[in-house]
Amino acid sequence: MADQCVEIPPNHAQTALGVALCIGTFLSYLPQHIKIVVNQSSEGFSPFFLLLGTVSAFCNVNNIFLLQLNSLLCCQVWDLGDCLVNSLGVWQISTQWFMFFGIFVLYQIYFPAHLKYALPTSTGSSAPSHKTETTEWAAAQAVRRAVLGHMALTAFLSFVLAVTFEPQDWQIQTWAAVLGIFSMILACMQFFPQIYKTWCRKSVGALSIPMMLMQTPGGFLFAYSIYVRPGVNWTSWITYLMSAILQGVLLIICIAWHFRERRERAAAERCREAATTNALGASETSPLLES
Repeated sequence: MADQCVEIPPNHAQTALGVALCIGTFLSYLPQHIKIVVNQSSEGFSPFFLLLGTVSAFCNVNNIFLLQLNSLLCCQVWDLGDCLVNSLGVWQISTQWFMFFGIFVLYQIYFPAHLKYALPTSTGSSAPSHKTETTEWAAAQAVRRAVLGHMALTAFLSFVLAVTFEPQDWQIQTWAAVLGIFSMILACMQFFPQIYKTWCRKSVGALSIPMMLMQTPGGFLFAYSIYVRPGVNWTSWITYLMSAILQGVLLIICIAWHFRERRERAAAERCREAATTNALGASETSPLLES
């Protein structure tokens, strides 16, 4: 192993960018986590957006893990600094997956209670009515099972290949490419369900605009940072480029609905103030009319 582990001279600019993106990725997701927890609601999220995003991110984690398996194995002979620098791509993508998976978990925990079951209909019978699950709640449960099943299967296959073959063998390279391409396809599709749902709801809901304001430009930097990592190919970074573009579209829609809601609230407030003023004016003039 030692003779295969050639130390790569550190590129301080790339290393600084990678570390900054790891920290930035972690911090950028916090507004979304906080908003869901504070509001005690995940209303507004599309379960299919979370399904595609979680599966895509986990595929990319396995992709970068297999493509940088040599660097990870060399950590046995490198010092801690060289290990961290040369495996920075794995840390970046793992951080992104972990934080997005956190949104998925919070979505399940804080799914709105009033959206879980359909309102009971009066049948005129004295028999107790059974609760009927809504389509959205049924979809959320199906998505949970699909995500956990995919994670278990993908992690198992990647582990078996990693302990059976050498990192440069075609079996590992092919599986990594399949994961990367699958991740890219899902990433391209990921934002369409959320864009459609947000557009139809005409409301931001539980989505965090500050998160998207940080992540959209950061996504382009993230893609570039993965692009310059040793041993990776286009299947690793194209996912983040496509995600950044589509997240920008969702961000524009959310900003538009945010200001629309502000205008509607301001108009409603003016109407209430006008109604209050008219009521006070009427009460002040009514004694004069009676006299």
